[in-house]
Amino acid sequence: MNEIRRFCDGYNAAFETTPAAIAEFYGAGCITARMGVATLNTTRQDTADLFASVLEKYRGMGFARGEIVKLESWPLGVNSCIATVHWAHQDDAGKTLAESTFSYNLYRIEGDWKILLQTRHDT
Repeated sequence: MNEIRRFCDGYNAAFETTPAAIAEFYGAGCITARMGVATLNTTRQDTADLFASVLEKYRGMGFARGEIVKLESWPLGVNSCIATVHWAHQDDAGKTLAESTFSYNLYRIEGDWKILLQTRHDT
C-alpha cells in the first residue's frame, strides 16, 4: 500500500520537528501501548505531551532521524489497516543508535489516515 508508506514517511519526518507535528498523525482520541502499559490520550494535546517526553529521550541519546527498515501492512476493510514498522533510530552521521518495532492500527478519518492504536513490540 503506497499510501501507507507515504503516511509512515510523513510520520517519520514529524519526529525531526515538534511533538505537535507528531500528534497530528494520531486520532484526537488514541491509545499508545508500551511495555504492557496502555495509555488513553483523549486529546491531541495529550498525545503531543507524550511525544514531548519521547523526543526528549530520543534527542538525549543523539537521535537525529528515523529510518524505516521494514514496513508491512494489512488492510482491515475499506478504511482501516494495520501497519508494522521496524525503525532504526539514527544520529546525524546515520549511525543506528537503537531499533524498535511498532504496530499501528490506522483508520481513515475525513480522508486522512490517523493512528488509533500504537503498540510497541517487546524486544
